[in-house]
Order: sequence, then C-alpha cells, then structure tokens
Amino acid sequence: MTLGNSPVTLASAPGKVLVVGGYLVLDRAHSGLVVGTDTCLYAAIQTQVLDISVSATELSISVVSPQFDSAWWQYTFNTATGKLRQHASANDTSNRFVEVVLESTLALATEYVPEALRKLIAEENGLKIVLAADNDFYSQRTTLEKLGLQLSSESLRKIPRMGPTGTTLQGVHKTGLGSSAAMVTSLVAALLAHLGAVPMSSLDPKNHGTGESQQSLRLVHNIAQYAHCLAQGKIGSGFDVSSAVYGSHEYRRFSPSVLEDAMAQTSDTAAVKNAVSPKNAAWDNEATPVRIPPGFKLRLADVDAGSNTPSMVRKILQWKQSFPEKSSKLWQALHDANGQIRALWDKLNDAHESDPKDYDDAIA
Repeated sequence: MTLGNSPVTLASAPGKVLVVGGYLVLDRAHSGLVVGTDTCLYAAIQTQVLDISVSATELSISVVSPQFDSAWWQYTFNTATGKLRQHASANDTSNRFVEVVLESTLALATEYVPEALRKLIAEENGLKIVLAADNDFYSQRTTLEKLGLQLSSESLRKIPRMGPTGTTLQGVHKTGLGSSAAMVTSLVAALLAHLGAVPMSSLDPKNHGTGESQQSLRLVHNIAQYAHCLAQGKIGSGFDVSSAVYGSHEYRRFSPSVLEDAMAQTSDTAAVKNAVSPKNAAWDNEATPVRIPPGFKLRLADVDAGSNTPSMVRKILQWKQSFPEKSSKLWQALHDANGQIRALWDKLNDAHESDPKDYDDAIA
C-alpha cells in the first residue's frame, strides 16, 4: 500500500469473543473456546518528515486516532536509552497502551534491525501512525439515535465504516470485543513489518502454514502479550491477544513465569528479547484452531454498559481460594461441559463435510 511516494504498512487484528471458558482460562489446567470476529482494528504506518526537532539518536513519532475527539500524540524514541518521551498531545492527554507498545517494540527493534532505525533518523524521517477500528468495537446507540435509526443490526449496516465516535477515547462506550488487545497486536505487527523485523508476507493469512510465518506470528504474539500485560500492569490470561493473532481457536494460557522477569526489568532489553523470542521454550500456550459449525451465527447485544473485569476476576479468585474443594469441583464440571461444546462443534463440522445438503436441510 502506498500514499503518494511513501509506502504505508497496514496491519489488522480481529476482536474476540470468549464463547466458553470465562474465568477458567486463567488456569492452565483448563482451556476456553475463543472466536475471532470479522471486526478488526487497524494500524497504518508511514515514513515521513515530522515537525519535531530531534537529536541524532531520536526517532520522531506521530500517532492519531481520527475516530475520537482530541486523539493525537507526538513522541520521540531515543535509540540510545530505549525510552519514549511524549512531546505534545491534544488537551494534554496520554495513551498508556500506545506508549507501552511503541517503547517496548522499538526498544526490541534496536536489537532486531538497528540499521533501519539509524537510517530513518539519519534521513530526518519519522513515523506517522494512524489507528482506526471497525464500528462494532464501540457502542453505536448515540450515533443511531442522532440519525433517527432504530436500534437494530440492520441500522448498524447503514453507518459508514470506521465512523466517528463523537467522543474522546476516555469517554467511549466499548462493547467488549477486546479493542485494546487488537490495537496492541496490530500496532506491534505494523511496527515490526514496517521496520523490516518480520517480512510482511509472513503475516499474510495465505502464508500462515509456512515456517517463516509461524516464527513471525509467534514473535508478534509474544511481544503483544508482553506489551499488553505491561500496559495493564499485570499478567492476564492472554486469550484476547492470542485471538488477535490466531483468530478462532481453543486456547490454553501461557505460564505467567515466562514474562515475570521481563516485566520486572523492562529496561533490560536483552532480558526482554530473550523472553519474547519465538525460540523461548517457556512459552507453553496452546492455540488449537477451531471452526464454528456452518450455519451458526454469533450475535452480541450492545448493552451499552461495561463491567470491571479485573474487579470481577479478583472477587472470583478470592472466592475460589476461600472454598478450594467446592470451587475445584465446580471448575472441573465447567471444564467437562466446555469440552462437550468443542466436541459438538467438531461433530457438526464433520457432518457438514460428509453430507452438506442434509446438514443444510436439517438446520434450515
């Protein structure tokens, strides 16, 4: 993709729905079924001259998210110190998730492709980054009401793609599809590809079966998990980032120990590099591809009211710790029931493959 004479690197990552496995996916003993949606978040990066005075070791970066009011930020990344500094923003706002992704990914890029960064700085170029999302990541109730449209899925199709939210990033009502994980993943992938740390072709879904693609996807996955955990301030289950990389699959989480040391010593780029390496055998996460049976449709309601997931998780884990025997039996029962859903999906997919006409007639 090009814009004028300057190439643009564009990467996208899907949203997610955890169909079964809520709370259970926090424990490696259990798995969950996560579905990658057709709703994506996009990160576009272009090399260009930016209006920021920088030193001989600093890379200038401009980030804009045009769907939100007052959503632009200007940074410099110091290749000598591995630190990011914000120079300006709309209304003195900050964006921790963007900042963490930029600093951690660019610090690793100084190890992977140092010449690419030196070349950008020597030619007095910087990076312009545009972030945009499909509408379903955010509640569209206000937009539909302003347009005089009914609150229905049919009305949603009448709204232009990636339309303005009419509010700030802090004020937007999210729908729970994992916009932060999708943003982190798409931005990590775009940065690595734009700087040449991974071949763009290796991220193309058509090439996902190749060894090169598997290595690239693992690197994107590991860095995105690290950055997302760092931005959240804790090591989560990781199913949302996993889905942003691999789409629909049965997910079993990674052992938190793989990232604990790296998160404790973020300034040690060598330690972080070793932790996120695709060759690091400590990454024991599992992503087994699954298919939703043909004819199934996943519909989500826009309740326009979110929940505090960390608070809910904390209370559930406190209850689990207080009643270990009771909770263990319940967790195992849920695990067994979830496994039956996976088995049913496989059975229905097999039935469609063996006799698609009878299958379609049966569900008509």
